[in-house]
Amino acid sequence: MKVTGALFEGSQRVAAWCCLAAIAILSLLPGATVAPVRTSMGGHAEHLLAYAATALITALAYVDHSRFKITLALILYAAALEYLQRYSPGRLSSFEDFAFSATGIMLGVAAFHVVRNLRARHANNPSRFANGDMRSSP
Repeated sequence: MKVTGALFEGSQRVAAWCCLAAIAILSLLPGATVAPVRTSMGGHAEHLLAYAATALITALAYVDHSRFKITLALILYAAALEYLQRYSPGRLSSFEDFAFSATGIMLGVAAFHVVRNLRARHANNPSRFANGDMRSSP
Protein backbone atom coordinates (compact mmCIF):
# COMPACT_ATOMS: atom_id res chain seq x y z
CA MET A 1 0.00 0.00 0.00
CA LYS A 2 2.91 2.33 0.71
CA VAL A 3 4.23 1.90 -2.84
CA THR A 4 0.82 2.77 -4.32
CA GLY A 5 0.64 5.90 -2.17
CA ALA A 6 4.11 6.99 -3.29
CA LEU A 7 3.21 6.43 -6.94
CA PHE A 8 -0.02 8.39 -6.55
CA GLU A 9 1.79 11.23 -4.81
CA GLY A 10 4.44 11.23 -7.55
CA SER A 11 1.81 11.41 -10.28
CA GLN A 12 0.12 14.32 -8.51
CA ARG A 13 3.40 16.19 -8.49
CA VAL A 14 3.95 15.47 -12.18
CA ALA A 15 0.45 16.82 -12.87
CA ALA A 16 1.22 19.99 -10.88
CA TRP A 17 4.45 20.60 -12.79
CA CYS A 18 2.68 19.93 -16.10
CA CYS A 19 0.07 22.57 -15.20
CA LEU A 20 2.84 25.04 -14.37
CA ALA A 21 4.62 24.30 -17.64
CA ALA A 22 1.40 24.62 -19.66
CA ILE A 23 0.67 28.02 -18.11
CA ALA A 24 4.20 29.20 -18.92
CA ILE A 25 4.02 27.98 -22.51
CA LEU A 26 0.58 29.46 -23.14
CA SER A 27 1.59 32.72 -21.46
CA LEU A 28 4.77 33.24 -23.44
CA LEU A 29 3.84 32.02 -26.92
CA PRO A 30 3.19 34.79 -29.46
CA GLY A 31 -0.39 36.03 -29.62
CA ALA A 32 -1.02 34.64 -33.11
CA THR A 33 0.06 31.16 -32.01
CA VAL A 34 -2.17 31.14 -28.92
CA ALA A 35 -5.27 32.57 -30.62
CA PRO A 36 -6.53 29.20 -32.01
CA VAL A 37 -6.51 27.57 -28.54
CA ARG A 38 -8.27 30.43 -26.72
CA THR A 39 -11.73 29.80 -25.32
CA SER A 40 -14.81 31.97 -25.70
CA MET A 41 -14.77 32.72 -21.94
CA GLY A 42 -12.44 35.68 -22.24
CA GLY A 43 -8.94 36.22 -20.96
CA HIS A 44 -9.83 37.05 -17.37
CA ALA A 45 -11.91 33.91 -16.89
CA GLU A 46 -9.13 31.86 -18.50
CA HIS A 47 -6.59 33.31 -16.07
CA LEU A 48 -8.87 32.66 -13.10
CA LEU A 49 -9.68 29.05 -14.03
CA ALA A 50 -6.18 28.06 -15.13
CA TYR A 51 -4.56 29.35 -11.97
CA ALA A 52 -7.33 28.04 -9.69
CA ALA A 53 -6.95 24.53 -11.12
CA THR A 54 -3.17 24.74 -10.95
CA ALA A 55 -3.23 25.95 -7.34
CA LEU A 56 -5.64 23.19 -6.32
CA ILE A 57 -3.57 20.49 -8.03
CA THR A 58 -0.34 21.89 -6.58
CA ALA A 59 -1.79 22.05 -3.06
CA LEU A 60 -2.98 18.45 -3.40
CA ALA A 61 0.41 17.34 -4.71
CA TYR A 62 2.36 19.12 -1.98
CA VAL A 63 -0.02 18.53 0.93
CA ASP A 64 2.93 18.38 3.35
CA HIS A 65 4.11 21.88 2.39
CA SER A 66 2.91 25.24 3.67
CA ARG A 67 -0.13 26.51 1.81
CA PHE A 68 1.10 30.06 2.38
CA LYS A 69 4.40 29.29 0.64
CA ILE A 70 2.60 27.55 -2.23
CA THR A 71 0.28 30.53 -2.65
CA LEU A 72 3.12 33.04 -2.50
CA ALA A 73 5.26 31.06 -4.96
CA LEU A 74 2.38 30.77 -7.44
CA ILE A 75 1.57 34.48 -7.17
CA LEU A 76 5.22 35.35 -7.82
CA TYR A 77 5.19 32.92 -10.76
CA ALA A 78 2.08 34.58 -12.20
CA ALA A 79 3.67 38.02 -11.78
CA ALA A 80 6.86 36.91 -13.52
CA LEU A 81 4.94 35.39 -16.44
CA GLU A 82 2.77 38.48 -16.75
CA TYR A 83 5.89 40.64 -16.87
CA LEU A 84 7.60 38.39 -19.42
CA GLN A 85 4.61 38.66 -21.74
CA ARG A 86 5.87 42.16 -22.59
CA TYR A 87 8.59 40.49 -24.64
CA SER A 88 6.31 38.11 -26.53
CA PRO A 89 5.07 39.38 -29.90
CA GLY A 90 1.38 40.20 -29.96
CA ARG A 91 0.98 39.83 -26.19
CA LEU A 92 0.23 42.49 -23.61
CA SER A 93 0.82 42.31 -19.91
CA SER A 94 -1.56 44.01 -17.53
CA PHE A 95 -2.09 44.34 -13.83
CA GLU A 96 -5.72 43.30 -14.36
CA ASP A 97 -4.65 39.95 -15.82
CA PHE A 98 -2.28 39.44 -12.90
CA ALA A 99 -5.08 40.25 -10.44
CA PHE A 100 -7.31 37.58 -11.99
CA SER A 101 -4.42 35.09 -11.88
CA ALA A 102 -3.76 35.85 -8.19
CA THR A 103 -7.47 35.59 -7.40
CA GLY A 104 -7.57 32.20 -9.14
CA ILE A 105 -4.61 31.04 -7.06
CA MET A 106 -6.32 32.05 -3.83
CA LEU A 107 -9.58 30.38 -4.91
CA GLY A 108 -7.72 27.18 -5.77
CA VAL A 109 -6.01 27.05 -2.37
CA ALA A 110 -9.34 27.86 -0.68
CA ALA A 111 -10.96 25.00 -2.59
CA PHE A 112 -8.19 22.72 -1.32
CA HIS A 113 -9.01 23.72 2.27
CA VAL A 114 -12.73 23.11 1.72
CA VAL A 115 -12.11 19.66 0.23
CA ARG A 116 -9.64 18.75 2.98
CA ASN A 117 -12.00 19.86 5.75
CA LEU A 118 -14.95 18.00 4.22
CA ARG A 119 -12.88 14.85 3.94
CA ALA A 120 -11.71 15.18 7.55
CA ARG A 121 -15.25 15.76 8.76
CA HIS A 122 -16.49 12.76 6.81
CA ALA A 123 -13.70 10.57 8.20
CA ASN A 124 -14.51 11.61 11.78
CA ASN A 125 -18.29 11.29 11.34
CA PRO A 126 -19.03 8.17 9.28
CA SER A 127 -22.52 7.56 8.04
CA ARG A 128 -24.87 5.71 10.35
CA PHE A 129 -25.36 3.25 7.50
CA ALA A 130 -21.66 2.34 7.44
CA ASN A 131 -22.15 -0.37 10.05
CA GLY A 132 -25.33 -1.75 8.52
CA ASP A 133 -27.73 0.13 10.81
CA MET A 134 -30.63 0.94 8.50
CA ARG A 135 -33.06 2.31 11.10
CA SER A 136 -34.66 5.58 10.07
CA SER A 137 -34.18 7.23 13.47
CA PRO A 138 -31.05 7.14 15.64
